[in-house]
Amino acid sequence: MNQSESKFLERIRIALTNAESHAEIKAALTEYGIDEAKFAQGWKLYNLGKDSWEHNKQEESETRLVSNSYHTAYGELEMKFKKHRDLSLILCKKDPDTLIQLGVKGRFPTKYNEFFDKVKLFYSKLNTDTAIQSKLALLKLTPEVAVACLAELDALLALRADFDREMGESQEATVSKNAALHNLSEWMDEFDSLAKIALYDTPQRLEVLGILVKS
Repeated sequence: MNQSESKFLERIRIALTNAESHAEIKAALTEYGIDEAKFAQGWKLYNLGKDSWEHNKQEESETRLVSNSYHTAYGELEMKFKKHRDLSLILCKKDPDTLIQLGVKGRFPTKYNEFFDKVKLFYSKLNTDTAIQSKLALLKLTPEVAVACLAELDALLALRADFDREMGESQEATVSKNAALHNLSEWMDEFDSLAKIALYDTPQRLEVLGILVKS
């Protein structure tokens, strides 16, 4: 399907509408098997294709909205955690045990699941370990800060779940849409071929169906 999907669907709607409403065209097509039953089949496939296409567009829109919310929240917590992590590394550079307990040794996590784990470990330790609290008090990293960041993490995890669900639904909708448009395209290829035969001697009528004829 070279043309855009919306143009493809509109072309079929116009072709079926014009074929049914133009008496001479309809009569000519009937002789080659495009009868009421065939039109009903075409409209059914068209409606399935149109509904699937619209549903897919809706799912894509919902996915983009959730994606924006998720990535915004991720970026905000990532920036906060990076600052707290960097300050802890500077303050405790001669205290490797504390750095290990806080989970800040090594590279900054780039994979989202590793990021979630590291954030959880860091702020949970800060929230519950009084020795850690004493060491990080100079940085104003208090249990209250830890609780707030853990709440942000919980909200982020919920957004991630929404994002994953929407992504799955969008992918399913795309598969359904592609299948529906493929079936419609196959039916339309046959319709166009039969129309070209039925209206061979009246090419201007083919153009009424959206079939361009080379002069």
